[in-house]
Amino acid sequence: MPEPDGPSTTLPAPVSTGSGSVERIDTISLDDLAAGWPGAEPAFRGLSASVDRGDWLVVEGPSGSGKSTLLATLLGYLAPASGSLLINAISSSSLDLSAARARIAWCPQEGHLFDSTLRANLLLARARDDQPTDLELDSVLRSVGLGDLLDSLPLGLDTRIGSEGASLSGGQRQRVAVARTLLTRADVVLLDEPTAHLDASAAAALMDDLRSALADRLVIMVTHHATDTLPTDHRLRLGSSLALVG
Repeated sequence: MPEPDGPSTTLPAPVSTGSGSVERIDTISLDDLAAGWPGAEPAFRGLSASVDRGDWLVVEGPSGSGKSTLLATLLGYLAPASGSLLINAISSSSLDLSAARARIAWCPQEGHLFDSTLRANLLLARARDDQPTDLELDSVLRSVGLGDLLDSLPLGLDTRIGSEGASLSGGQRQRVAVARTLLTRADVVLLDEPTAHLDASAAAALMDDLRSALADRLVIMVTHHATDTLPTDHRLRLGSSLALVG
């Protein structure tokens, strides 16, 4: 999970909500939303936006403006202080958020990679009784631009990648994390600063691959980099003066 924007440094327990089923997420809407960490004032107020499957919502704003708080709210760890979070036009307070959370995948700035094989790091995406096949692993790696890397590895999927993916470049590590996120089959993907530690050319290449690989998902991306956005994106700017742009 992202670090909180408020004084708390520990995630609260997931919000206890209703029992409405969530089998697929096609739309997420924020209606005059305010949210904050327990014991603190809301990190933001008055957020309004709506995004459908196949679209991107880009969330911008300075440090401390509430970006991580928004991600935690979308994941069901924080309840709205006021306003509403709507999933498929239904208030989150009426839904089983554990079921909703299973349809949402968070891809952090630095996805943790274990000192194991490429295969083992990808298999973490799904339960043991639902493991992806080698064909799925090969396909997802190629979809995020790692086909050349896979072809060059001496043992293919069974090549060890070192502690925190030490044998990979920064861009390759981020792509592996995205591939693992795609394997979850989530309807909604939350991208947290996906190009934060990449140079301009690597960032542009990663974003091109992300746009292609996530074309059928609902994507909410936190970023500080204007070059990560497209004119067709919905944009939400957090800060002292909240504004929906586009």
